[in-house]
Amino acid sequence: MNLVVMKIFKKIISVLVLFFYLGVSSQEKIDLTVVVKDDTNKPIPGAVILIDDIKQKRVANSKGIFKIKLKKRPNEIAAFSVLHGIKKVKYVGQKNIYMIVGGDKDVKLDIVPSNSNQVGGGAQQFRNIYDYLRGKVAGVNIDTNNRISIRGAGSINGNTQPLLVLNGVQVNETTFGDIVPTTIKSIKILKGPETAVYGIRGANGVIEVKTAL
Repeated sequence: MNLVVMKIFKKIISVLVLFFYLGVSSQEKIDLTVVVKDDTNKPIPGAVILIDDIKQKRVANSKGIFKIKLKKRPNEIAAFSVLHGIKKVKYVGQKNIYMIVGGDKDVKLDIVPSNSNQVGGGAQQFRNIYDYLRGKVAGVNIDTNNRISIRGAGSINGNTQPLLVLNGVQVNETTFGDIVPTTIKSIKILKGPETAVYGIRGANGVIEVKTAL
């Protein structure tokens, strides 16, 4: 093999290595965690996350945490809450982003959820599932301690707590309280004969919640 052929061969190899490297780099995914809190260091459940001004389908969970795998490096991350406002930060390669929303009096935006024709529409204005029930669901009474009763339902031994069902599974009050309002797809309030499928468990009525997550 003469010198000219060897030089051409080396150049071809170099180009192939470069293309391979670029291909691997372009497929590399970014694991990003965003933690959203207010200016008192309390989580903001249901905060809307925008990546390069694109609203994400999921929202921050009950602890204010949002996780995502990105296919490409973003330029800007934003978190929005109707109650607190919006916060934007530049992305500079960090895996964890902690955002305090509201402390610097950011301007609030009017973001209309894509499913605004469903029961979850406008849910960003509610801090938790109890506020949501008070504001959007008829036939439910909730006291200042978040104890729930269904109007017109019976009671057993003075207990008025209805059966709580999340995505077809009975849950306790703690799990029910962790439901993020912006994830709600539908809510059904059952009482009387409607609760027959649940037997004695549904004597105080039933609240069925379906969520997107």
